[in-house]
Order: sequence, then C-alpha cells, then structure tokens
Amino acid sequence: MFGAFFRFELNYWLRSMMVYVFLAIVAVFVCAAVASDNVQVGGSRDNSNRNSPFTIQMMYAAMSIISVVMTAAFANGAASRDFQYNTHQLLFTKPIRKSSFLMGRFWGAALIAMIPMLGVSLGVLIAPAFSSVEAKQWGPVYWSAHAWSFLITVVPNAIMTTALIFAVAIFTRSTIAAFISAILLIVGSSIASALVSNLDNQTLAALVDPFGTTALEDVVRYWTVDDRNTKVITLSGLVLANRALWLSLSLATLGVSCWRFSFALRRSRRQSKLVENSIASQARPIPSVEFNHGVMARLGQLLSQIKVDFFETIKSNVFIVLVFVTLLNVSVALIFSDEVGFGLNALPVTYNMVDLIRGSMYAFLLGIIAFYTGVLVWKERDAKLDEVYDALPQATWTIFVGKLVAMMLIVAIILSVGILVGIVVQASQGYTRFQLGLYVKAILGLDLISLFFLVLLSMASHIVSPNKYIGYFLFIALVVCNTFVWSLLEIATRLVRYGSLPDYTYSDMFGFAPYRSALIPFAAYWLLFATLLSIGCILLWQRGKERQLITRFRTAARRFKGPIAATTGFAFVLWLGMGGWIFYNTMIRNELLASSESERLQASYEKEFKKIHQSLPQPNVTSVKYNIDVYPEKRAIRFSGHQTIVNRSDRPIELLLLNFADGFETTVSVENASLKNSYEDREYYVYQFSPPMEPGQSLSMDYVVSYEPDGFENSVSKLSIVQNGSFFNNLIAPQIGYQPGNELTNRNDRAKNDLPENQDLMPVLDPEDFVNRKQTYIAGINEWVEVETTISTTNRYAVAPGSLVKSWEVDGRRYFKYKVDHPSLNFYSFISADFEVATNRWNGVDLEVYYHPDHVWNVENMLRSMRDSLEYYSANFGPYKHKQARIIEFPRTAVFAQAFPGTMPYSEGIGFIADIGEQDDIDMVYYVVAHEMAHQWWAHQVIGANMQGSTLLSETLAQYSALMVMEKQFGRDMMRKFLQYEMDGYLRSRGSERLKERPLLTVEASQGYIHYQKGSCVMYYLKEMIGEDKINSVLKGLVDRFGYQNPPFPTSLDLVNGLRQVTPEDLQYLLEDMFEEITLFANRTEVATYEKLGDGTYKIHLQLNCRKFRADDKGKETEIPLNDWIEIGAFAKPEPGRRYGKTLFRERKLITTNEPSFDFLVDELPSKVGVDPFALLIDRQPKDNLKSPSAL
Repeated sequence: MFGAFFRFELNYWLRSMMVYVFLAIVAVFVCAAVASDNVQVGGSRDNSNRNSPFTIQMMYAAMSIISVVMTAAFANGAASRDFQYNTHQLLFTKPIRKSSFLMGRFWGAALIAMIPMLGVSLGVLIAPAFSSVEAKQWGPVYWSAHAWSFLITVVPNAIMTTALIFAVAIFTRSTIAAFISAILLIVGSSIASALVSNLDNQTLAALVDPFGTTALEDVVRYWTVDDRNTKVITLSGLVLANRALWLSLSLATLGVSCWRFSFALRRSRRQSKLVENSIASQARPIPSVEFNHGVMARLGQLLSQIKVDFFETIKSNVFIVLVFVTLLNVSVALIFSDEVGFGLNALPVTYNMVDLIRGSMYAFLLGIIAFYTGVLVWKERDAKLDEVYDALPQATWTIFVGKLVAMMLIVAIILSVGILVGIVVQASQGYTRFQLGLYVKAILGLDLISLFFLVLLSMASHIVSPNKYIGYFLFIALVVCNTFVWSLLEIATRLVRYGSLPDYTYSDMFGFAPYRSALIPFAAYWLLFATLLSIGCILLWQRGKERQLITRFRTAARRFKGPIAATTGFAFVLWLGMGGWIFYNTMIRNELLASSESERLQASYEKEFKKIHQSLPQPNVTSVKYNIDVYPEKRAIRFSGHQTIVNRSDRPIELLLLNFADGFETTVSVENASLKNSYEDREYYVYQFSPPMEPGQSLSMDYVVSYEPDGFENSVSKLSIVQNGSFFNNLIAPQIGYQPGNELTNRNDRAKNDLPENQDLMPVLDPEDFVNRKQTYIAGINEWVEVETTISTTNRYAVAPGSLVKSWEVDGRRYFKYKVDHPSLNFYSFISADFEVATNRWNGVDLEVYYHPDHVWNVENMLRSMRDSLEYYSANFGPYKHKQARIIEFPRTAVFAQAFPGTMPYSEGIGFIADIGEQDDIDMVYYVVAHEMAHQWWAHQVIGANMQGSTLLSETLAQYSALMVMEKQFGRDMMRKFLQYEMDGYLRSRGSERLKERPLLTVEASQGYIHYQKGSCVMYYLKEMIGEDKINSVLKGLVDRFGYQNPPFPTSLDLVNGLRQVTPEDLQYLLEDMFEEITLFANRTEVATYEKLGDGTYKIHLQLNCRKFRADDKGKETEIPLNDWIEIGAFAKPEPGRRYGKTLFRERKLITTNEPSFDFLVDELPSKVGVDPFALLIDRQPKDNLKSPSAL
C-alpha cells in the first residue's frame, strides 16, 4: 500500500507543470545571480570563481529558504488534496492502512520538493553561457560540490520542511495553517540571523536555524579564496548537530500528527450548531425590498463590502496567528539586530526602530499581501457563491474598491502592530522619546503608499488570471521582474520601475527635508498610475460567466464611456503631465546616467589621460584662504578659495591638470595660465602655463565652487549639503593632477571596458622610489599647508579647522573665522548645523563636542576619551600641535568617523547613539574617539608615501594607539574581547578579497581588514612579546624623524626596520611572520588534566597540538616548521557578570614540535587551561585553545 500511494504522489506531481515551473524559476534566478553583478546572493563579488564549490553551497543554502513556499505547496497538496476535492469520505472507507497512506503521501511530496532545487546546479552550470565576464573567473566543474551540497542541504531541508508542513496540514486540514507553518520556519531563520551578529551567540544561532544556513555559514566563516575554490562543507560539528536536531524535531512532529490522525469524519462545533439551528428554524415572512441606486446607496455598499472583507479576515484564527508571528519576528529583530559594532547595540532611537521594523516585516508583508489579495479576490468563487454575488445590484467599483480598502486596512493593522512592538521595546529599555510622528510618517505614510502599490498589483494579477494560483505566480513574477529587470537593462529612471519612490534616510538633524522635493512628485506620479490601473481592474472585474480574458476586454471596451472614460482621460492627462515634469527635472535639468555609462566615462578617463598625464610634475598647494557661504534653507553653497601653488619639482611645469567636483559649478583663475583643453563629461581640465612654471616658483590660484539644487533628481544626491548638518570637505575644490581614485577597480568592470586587470592599486613598496616618495598616499595632498577659513551660515554654528579667531553676525547670517594653528595636510572638513556644545580642557587644549541637542548620551564619554588619548599620545609620541580638538556630529546619511587636522566628524548613526550599559561591553564610542585622536599623530604628523604599506603607518598605528589607551582605561580583559572581534573581522574578510591578500608590510589602502583588524592583532601581540615601551620608543622616533617633514615621505619599512632594532634576537622571526608574510597557526589543547597535591596546589598537565602555516595571496596554506615562543596559561572561573576569570598562570614556552606537553602548578583549580590562552596568534579555530581540566 505504501508503494501505491508513493507512486501516485510522484505521478500526480510529475504530470503537473508546477514542478517544472518551480525548477525553471530556481534555475533562472541562480543563473542570473552567478552570471551577473546586478543580481547577487551572499554579498559582494570576491576573488573566488563564480562557479566555485563555495558558490554552489551558498546558493543551495539560500534557495532552500526561498523554496520553502514551493515545499509548502507540495506538502499541503499531498496532505489536504482529498479534503479539498471532497474525496476523503470515499477514500477513507476503503481498507487502507493509515501509516501507508500518510507515509506514501509524505515521502512522495518530500521527494518532489527536492526536484526544483536541482535548478541550483542547472543555473550554475548554464551561467557561463549567459555571462559577459572574463573566462578566468570560471573554474572547473566540481560535480562533488553539486552532489554533496544537494545531499547535506536540500535533502534534509526538504524532509524537514515537508514533515512539519505535512504534519500541520493533516492535523488542521487547513491550507492556510500549512502555509503559516512555512512562514514560521522563515521567521526561525531570521531569528538565527539576528542572533549571529554577536560572537557569543554563534552556536545558539547555528542550532536554532531550521534550514541550517547559519551553521553552514559558521563553517565557511574563515574560508579563504583558495578554500572557496576547492573545499566542500563536511557533515560534522554544528552542521551535523543542526541537521540531526531539526530532522528529529520534524519527524517527531510528523509522528505525533500521524498518530492523532483519524479516518473518521471530523465535525466542527460550528457545523453541529448549524445542523441544530437548521432543525429548529421556522418560516418567516420575507420583508419587502426597495431598490436605491443613488450615491448614498453606493457608499453604503462600499462600506458594507469593506466591513465584510475586513472583519471576516481579522477575526479569523489565521490572521491572529499572523499577527503573533509579526510580533515575534519584529521583537527579535528590534532586540537583537540593532548592532553598531563589537556586539554593542544602539540605543532604541525611533529611526533605528523604523529601519528594523522594515527589515524584519516587509518580506513577510509581501507574502501576506500575495496571499490575502488572492483570498479576497477569489473568495466568492472559492465558496461557489460567485454567481449569487454577481447577480446582486451592487456596482462593480464598490466591490473592487471595498476589497482594496479592506486589504489596505489589514496591512495598516500589521504595520501598526510593528509600531506598537517598537514602542514597547523602547519603553522596556527606558527610552521614552518615541517620536510618534516619525512612526506615522515613515511607516503609516511613505511605506504604506509603497505597499499600496503592491496590493494593487497583486489584485490586478488575480483579476486577469484564470485561477488563483496563476495569479499568485504572476504577482511574484512581476515583483521579481520589477526588482531586477530594470537594472539588467540598465534603465535607471524611476518612471518605469513600478511604484518606485526615491530612497531616503531620516535623520534627527534634518528630518525628511532633503527628500521632500523628489518624494512628492514621484508619489503623485505613481498614485495617478494606480488610479488608471484601478480603473482597468474595475473594467476587467469578472462578473458572471465571462471567464476568458479576451471576452472581458471586449466587455470593458463597451463599458468604457461616460464618467469612467472622463475620469480615465483626466487621470491619464495628469499622469502624463506629472511624468513629463519628472522627466524634465530628473533627465534634463539634472543628469541621469546608467551604470554602464558611468563605467565608460571612468574607463575613458584612465585610457585617455593616465599614460600621458600621470607622470607629469604638478604644483603643490602651500597655503589656502577659504571663504564659504552655506545656505541651509536652499541646500546651497558658495565655496571660494585663494591658494598659493609652488613647483617643488626639478623641472618646469607646462600643464596644470585640474579635476572638478561632479555636480558642482566651478570657475577657476590661475596666474600665468589659460585653459587649453576641457573634458566636461569627465570634469577634467588642462591649463597651459605661459611661460612654464619654473622650479621653486610660486603662483596664485583662485576658484569658486557653487551648488544649488536645480529642481529634483531621480535619486537625491549632494547630501553633504542639507538643511541642518551640512558636512563637506575641501575635495569639492579643484584637485590637482591625475587622480588614480577615479579609475575603475572592479576586475569585471575593467574587463568589460577593455582595461587590464589591476594587480596592484598602489605603487609597489620600494624605499628607493623617490618619485612616489615625494607624494603621500592621499592623492594630490603632498604638502603641509597653512589655512584660514571664513564661513557663514544661518545655522547656529559653522565649524572649520583651526582656532576660532572671531565670530560675528550680519543680517541674520553668522560668520566664523578660523585659522589652523600648525601647517597641516590639505585635507579639511567643514560642518554647519544647529549644535549644542560640550567643552573641557586639557593642558591648554580646548576639547569640544558639537552635537545634536537630542543626542547627549555619549558626549561626556567622548570628552573623556579625547582627554585620555591626548594624555597617552603626548607622553609617548610627542606633543599635540593644535590648540583644540573637536568632535562634530554629522547626519547619518553616512556612517563613519574621520580625522581631519584638529577636527573629527563623527556620524549620528554610530557613536552618538551607542548603548553602553553592561560592564562587559566594549566601549566602542571611547575606542573610535581614541582611534581618530591617534590620527592626529598617525596621518596628520607622520604620513606614508604613495606606495604599498602606507596605511600601516596611519591606520594600523592608530589602532595600536587606541588599544593602549583602552587597555589603560579598561584593563586587559577588555582587550581580549575587543581583539576577538578584530580577529574575527580579519579572518572573515580574507575570503572576500577582490584582488590579492597582502602581508601587512605591503597592504593596499583599500584592504581595511588587513590594516585595521589584522593590524590590531599583530601590534598588540608584538607589544605582549617585546614590550609596550620598546614599541613606543620606535613610534616616537618616527614622529621625531618624519613628523610634519617634507618629502621623501616614510614607508612601512621605516617602521619595521625600527621595530627590528628593538626586538630581541630570539624574537626577530616575529617581524617576518607578522609583517612580511601571511602566517597562521592551528593550536589545540588535546588533553588537560589536574592533580591536587598535598600542599593544596594543583598540578596541571597539558598535551597540545600545534601547527604553523604560511599562506599565499589566495589563502592557500603550506605548513612550516615550528620554532616559536607560544604562551600556555590557566584561568579561574569568571565572577558573575564577567566574561573572563583572573589569570592563574601565564608562561611563554619555546615550541619546536607539533605535539608538545607541559606541566605547571597553580594555587587554585582553574576553569580553563591551554595554549595561546589570550588568543593572540592568528588562528582560524581559537575556540579549541582552551579546555576545562579533568581529574586524573
């Protein structure tokens, strides 16, 4: 009997087009994702092959989650088909075994659910035929990766999801309940994703993810490019635990449901009540009916339609469950997902709550819209009552509009639930600045409008479809096409992307102000189109037996007259007019380029100018006087400068090369020079000196840069100029010389534009290359410059570099004059906003924090970090050269902190809203300030030459400096936790390298994971090995030798050679391991035992396994012999609220074999013992360094 039901289920689905349609959808999506850069799964492109085993495994993992809806269709169909077609009463009277019936259906559905997932392999295999990328980005076909990924991902996920959904379906006999169980599985996966951002939660997240994706990601977390190209995931560890856990739970659930299943007829209480009532009913007179077709009657019909559809939906158990799922999903996201770095959450400010509600709800809402619009449109036909309802004297528009409004009310309720959860989470964390207006404007305003367009599209899809399931498919297909097709076609305008509104970022500093001018016309344009689409839906609404679409189009044409035609014509004219207005603003008054056109211009810049212009000598700027006028209310600026330029080269300069800021209007006047060539499409201008500028000669250069929005844009740009919080730098001034930063860097983009692959983005490290040592690694900034600034604004403050000389007010405008206290790099920022100012003072230096009045939480912490940093850096590296140190908040349109001479802009979106509460929290605010303060020495006193390794002198040394300040303030335990995140960041980023992984000595400026994360780990480890004083003596020597000095600028070799001089002979190998090579370790404690001695002490015995490796630029490792000093240690049990216990033992051992063993004594029984106890070595599995000792 089992075989009969199993074969029937297979044959039933294999004869259905649904299986093959799903297979085609998966194959097409995967093919597009692998072949194109415009459709991506799993983040940005890396240097691994596009068809690598890693890609295959991640595609299978991602599609397993997406395909749960497909699985739900198969599982529910197998479980409820007999009830749906009312054949169960006949079938259940036959002599069949329950187990055979249920297991045959279940295993048939599970096997069928696996078939569409073969589209992953099909998509990857056919992708090269549809891709324009170069052939070397494709590797060999790894059939084993295809087979193994299918086996460990698809097979268990298909069985697990089918079992759970099938169990729910046979227990409830409800299609809706089955699909809700599928949604709950997706919610479970999103909960795991929310948990995994904190390193402490990774094991829990890997186990709770129903699909095992988080466990798979944990395995590949530290894979290198070489690993991604060659390895497959093994069924072990967390992957095995996850698969076993969820298969066991799902099959157990299925077993319980099968045990409770009965062939007996199930009668609900409602059905019993209906039978009793029908028996007791009596004949009653029929009331007289009076027809009324007036406006009030139509409005009554409309309200009645809304009431019936709305209340029938929200009173259902299904809707209540969906609201509960919404509560759960949003709550988890709001509590766990708002991380600003190092496991630290942000304060629950309202704009973050809004963003998290969107992120956690909207994919879920898309499913609800798709499902419920189908339910509402097909409700009467599903109930076989359509002919009755179609015969009622009710206007068609009241039916359609009533269902549309009911659906929008349902969406609004779910959104309101999300808002309520957000407010409750805020209140539970003691945050009471709820900003209800922001919730309403963002979620119940702009977002509800966007969701309205989706609701209408879904209803239209069902109206033109011959059945509900085709309607579902058509809607999803249209959404997918609308999301991806326009970018594939390189059509950028929002005039064709259905329902598209300009992206916006709310800021407490300026609200929605910069975006209003674009949001309003685009919203009006699509609302007018929605009006036309609604009229079309009304005309095509099916009433009666007119099921063929062509017939309904003919009927619609006959009905298209009178008020309907007039309304349509009026709306069409308005729509065309609004479209014309948008076209005029976005594509005539403003420029709108497709991505390919932007790439072409970048490529032509390199092709035409690099060879002939990059080597030409150019003058340096030696002094600048800025006059800046900011007009916040108009988002306008006038930025003028008078600067002195000097020829520092040894030959005359004939051509001056200038790059103007894109989108700004610039005029230039250069002494003794005139314009020779202009390339306006690339904002590149060549001036001819007459006579040539002689060596040592100084000339003047004046310019005016201005910007004022001209109408509105397709996507709002120039967000550096806003109503409150304008933040811009002097890079908007004309930049001198050829700019390598304007070149294409993506290897695929370069290949498409016939450019050679960039192996090195920076000149090769060479201390004898004095041409590049005359330049810093910041393009065009090669001189220490004197700067004066006069800046005016209508905001409360305008801040520029240097000491405030004076301020005054004229006609409502405030003027501020600043002068830099010491010549500095020509790299400055300017900010204008309505600030509050907190001040302090350290040794004659004014400390200031300019902040938004509502963002006071971390201001004192910032002042403390500035003070502590100045104390440490001045004592160890040399004096601070400015009379002030300022931190200045800027809007969260960008999220970073950056150091300029004496000023450090800091985004509203990170430090100002970080929630530092627990004693074990990493104080990210304090750290970031310490890092930016360190740049006042590393980059703004000592700046690296224009070659590889230069960021070692700026970013890595700023990291080390900040670590020392933090260690003095918070202690060594906090450094352990901080370095754990840094190590994780470095190891996790290696696999995403787009070029080559470089050793720290030759790091590229773009390789942040090396000069930040690896740099932190390396410098702290070196400090532990040779001592803080020795390192600081070398760093002070760098400042003394190169601080504010003219070229040649230093290289990374100057630092490493200095370290070599203070490093003991037996530790010299460290410099090669950490700076010159890519070195990793694999250390593990195999055995840890203890024996209590008679004097109360404990003898600890360790058996270790230690390995050392060298990696190439793709991460391929080669084992090398050990001859290293490595620590062993022991820790006590942590005190309550603490992450680590006190150190009981710590000693350095020379390890020369792979399996050493050691014995040592401690005064108390340790909680953990092992090798490299502080995880200072770069080790891809640091969790196995320590073990709890067991008794002998």
